[in-house]
Amino acid sequence: MSDNKKKVGRQDDNLISFKQNYEVYYAVNQLKKEFPDETKQVVKEALFEAAKKVDPSEGRGKIMRLARKDLNN
Repeated sequence: MSDNKKKVGRQDDNLISFKQNYEVYYAVNQLKKEFPDETKQVVKEALFEAAKKVDPSEGRGKIMRLARKDLNN
């Protein structure tokens, strides 16, 4: 008896997977739109620093808020 591949769980949109390049790219582009004067490298570094400070299971929103706060300072 084979497994039913049609019944899969929903993807958790609340989390950022830093192993997936497209998710990091999407998050960096979101922050870049809010901070057009910053380079993508600076924005990406702020995102990764925020992720190191926050448990990834706490969600995308908390990581993005902390990255915004770091970029504002």
